[in-house]
Amino acid sequence: MSWIPFALIAPFFWASSNFVDKYILEKHIKGIFDFLFFSTISSWLFTVVILLVIGIPEWSVFSWIPIATGMVLVYSYGFYGKALELGETSRLVILFKLVPVFTVILAFLFLQQTLSPHEVVGFMIVLCGAMIVSLERTKGLFTKGLGMILIAILIWSIMTLFVDFGLTKMSFWEYLLLDNLGSALAGPTLCIIPSIRKQVLHGIKTANLGKYACFTWNNLTDFLGQLMFKKALVLAPSAGLVTVVVQVQSFYSISIGVLLTLFLPHLITEDISYRTLIKKLFGALIMFSGVYVLLV
Repeated sequence: MSWIPFALIAPFFWASSNFVDKYILEKHIKGIFDFLFFSTISSWLFTVVILLVIGIPEWSVFSWIPIATGMVLVYSYGFYGKALELGETSRLVILFKLVPVFTVILAFLFLQQTLSPHEVVGFMIVLCGAMIVSLERTKGLFTKGLGMILIAILIWSIMTLFVDFGLTKMSFWEYLLLDNLGSALAGPTLCIIPSIRKQVLHGIKTANLGKYACFTWNNLTDFLGQLMFKKALVLAPSAGLVTVVVQVQSFYSISIGVLLTLFLPHLITEDISYRTLIKKLFGALIMFSGVYVLLV
């Protein structure tokens, strides 16, 4: 079975999810912790369904890896959510291409992996593309939300190393089960802090059917994206190849942003001027080329 279709489908689910996140943040939430808590609700359902299918997995010390990555993923959405509140979705999604760059650098710094000349070149190319995308010419400043999205990207890069390692220690479905369990457990742990618990309870009390529907749909698309991505990691000859292919997410995001702005502007509106679109596409293409050089 080829890994490529899985690697191409995963970023489409994620790109769609990014825009639903933006809509939820603007229309339905009472605060970022309300957003994080509701993001975990469907994980309980997914955990139960997978548990019924595969049964209880054997426990080992490595079982903590997917649980931890599942929890950390939810916490990282706090920085991601704040970035979406501030900036354009498609512009921020393009910067996700920094994930493989950060991953390679972290592997070099902490895992003593060598950094070859072509990896250094790839890093510089991706960085140039990121500068093109993130600079706001009219204001002479970086795009809004840049700092927050860079923190999220750093966390995701660290997680990529752990996920890749964890999948070598257990089956795909066992990892998926424990990963979803970690995401589910992240919700209750948020409520340990009184101020956060107050916001979460307020969000639950004021929630309407539309809020539950949006989060359910969004959690489902994100789950499907994670499923496709992890399946691609299992089938592909290397994690680097998968990481390169999923970078098409930025092109999906630019296309979705244009379509929403043209046909559903009351939901999502982005700058789709000719100059801005060329800048996004050019920056995304440069970063894609850099990721290819970096990992392939």
